[in-house]
Amino acid sequence: MTYMTLLQRIELERGKREPGEITELNLDNSKSVDIEGLTDEYSSLEVLSMMNVGLQSLAGLPCLTSLKNLELSNNLISGGLDALLKCPNIEQLNLSSNKIESMDVLIPLAKLSELKSLDLGNCPVTATENYRKKAFAMIPSLKYLDGLDENNEEEVFGNDFMNGGLDEEDGVDEADEEDDEGSDEEDECDDEIGIEALQQSGELEDDEDDYAPGEDEEAELDDYDDVDDEDEDEVEEDNGANLSAANVSGPRRPGTKRRHDDIQDGKNGDNAEHCGTKHKHVEDRVETHVENGSTADD
Repeated sequence: MTYMTLLQRIELERGKREPGEITELNLDNSKSVDIEGLTDEYSSLEVLSMMNVGLQSLAGLPCLTSLKNLELSNNLISGGLDALLKCPNIEQLNLSSNKIESMDVLIPLAKLSELKSLDLGNCPVTATENYRKKAFAMIPSLKYLDGLDENNEEEVFGNDFMNGGLDEEDGVDEADEEDDEGSDEEDECDDEIGIEALQQSGELEDDEDDYAPGEDEEAELDDYDDVDDEDEDEVEEDNGANLSAANVSGPRRPGTKRRHDDIQDGKNGDNAEHCGTKHKHVEDRVETHVENGSTADD
């Protein structure tokens, strides 16, 4: 199998872009014993990966002031880490599976004030007595060594340093958790209100469906029905009698009794008026007769 050289891989990854436009560069599995093809023109480069390249030293590493994440695992590097001082803003450095044997080789890393995560896993130096304690003491800015903090707690976020730091990420996550809790409480409140409303509605429906009159109410309703029947019978009898008196036979239409009563009332009124007129006439005659008698006596 033919491998690309580091220089060839850089040209392939770059394509038609200008070096200053590139922020990430993956050169894994290309072949070179030292760094070639990289220049200071890659001023915007933040992530550089050169895993399993065969590097024996960091000679040729340019000044990359924007670089934050440098991946150098599975190489043959045994020293010369002072070359990393050309990249003063490195936050994550992976040197796992290299040939670093002595703690003294790590001394230059103390000058990288932004370095927060260092991986030396599977390097001979990790067998040094009190290796972890010495490494944290040597590099004041270090928070995670081989994926663990000083209390052997695991590193939670693998790309914290690339995304603005641990503190910012933690703040965002805490805010998200609070929002989620607030949403859960609101949902629970809405569910309780909804269930209560449904229960009340169900109780009302049950009350309407289960309603039935008691024995007293049934008896009272039966009495009302009997009275209504008796009234209807009496009305029918009166209507029959009136119709018989008026020599009317056959089926009766609604309102017959009322019209008959109205007629009778009219006749009675006429008779009363006639009687009043007749009585008035008799009084006039008597008064005339008396006056005539008085005149004759005189």
